[in-house]
Amino acid sequence: MGDPGQNDPETISRWCPHQYPQQQQQQYAVARRSEAFWSLKPYVVKWCPFGCWRRVASVAGVIACATSSYVMLNEHVEHGIFKSDTLHKHWNLAGRQAILPNGTVDSPLIVFQHIPRTSGDSMKTHLFSDPKHAFSTSSPWPSHFAQNFTETYFLAKDLETAMDPSTKLIKGYYSRRDLQTIGRKQKVFIFLRHPVERVLSLFHMIHPVRGGRAMDEATFLAAGNSSLKTAWDYSCTFTTNSMTWQLGAHQHCASRSAADARVVLAKAKQALEEAAFVGFYEALNVDFWALKESIFPSVQLPRYIPAAFWLGTWLSLPRLRVLKFSARLSDDALDSIRQHLDLDLELYEWALKRFKPELVLYTSYRSFFWEHPCYTLTLGFLLLLLTSACRCCGRAALKKLCGGQPALKSVL
Repeated sequence: MGDPGQNDPETISRWCPHQYPQQQQQQYAVARRSEAFWSLKPYVVKWCPFGCWRRVASVAGVIACATSSYVMLNEHVEHGIFKSDTLHKHWNLAGRQAILPNGTVDSPLIVFQHIPRTSGDSMKTHLFSDPKHAFSTSSPWPSHFAQNFTETYFLAKDLETAMDPSTKLIKGYYSRRDLQTIGRKQKVFIFLRHPVERVLSLFHMIHPVRGGRAMDEATFLAAGNSSLKTAWDYSCTFTTNSMTWQLGAHQHCASRSAADARVVLAKAKQALEEAAFVGFYEALNVDFWALKESIFPSVQLPRYIPAAFWLGTWLSLPRLRVLKFSARLSDDALDSIRQHLDLDLELYEWALKRFKPELVLYTSYRSFFWEHPCYTLTLGFLLLLLTSACRCCGRAALKKLCGGQPALKSVL
């Protein structure tokens, strides 16, 4: 029959049972090229001699398809769909429906001591974005840091807002010293993240440039070395053991003292012990809902809004549990980065044993999917449902192209 994409009238007439005007030949020729896909019989493994082996091979195919598809598509799905401007605007508007419950004069101020790159803004949007009673500040961008936050992330006007009895919640990159200036009883919750993954996530978000040159990961952290005459305060504040200093004293480098680093680490551990809730970025699928039940049990918000965030964390579970940024770097580069995060790594390992001993992180997507077969099969099932839906839509589209007549099952 020749090339199935040819636009001759005979090919078009064999594709649909009746004739079409000449100007429609192109679209039917294009449609015919997709007949090979739409006519495939799903889940048939002809090379297996026995039915049971066919089923086993089909399950194996589902696992392989789910694993490979996730690895190839997860970045595109996250940034092209989940973080698209359309959905971002939608959830920002929807989240503003949140109403925090009324308290008494003695009710504590809820404080989200936000450690950068722990999904704090997304949690706020889907759970406690009360525009009248919740106050949020801080920004991870270098330009904002240079303009407003070179000394602290808790400005004088922020303190006035926090002291206002009508303010029920504040969120920001607040340090231990910042919170000590608030003369109100506080209910603090904190989320942690693996230190190396956290700073590498920040690096890939801001794409740092200094002196007109793009920086690599190791150079970005090295630029924050306070012993250098040209040390970059932004890098030091956000990367060099910044999690420990934020929880134990003050993350800004100008306020640090190398002599009391171990004391600061002890105070950071104390801050976690005293917090009302400690969660982990890598366990957001569990800890987000636990946060809702323990800190925000009475928040007024349509249930589908936090449920949508939970669903997103479940679909993103491999991204949360796999050390994907670390896997891209050489051992030498990782060793160089870890030198700037020794206190943070010690604090994180201690917190894991103290609050989440069952949490396991993985060095590759393959190891994660291998250790979670139920998740892999469920994800594969969802992919098959999506594929089936696409095929059904494709068949309907072909039938419509043929003017409502069934397409002939011709052999290509």
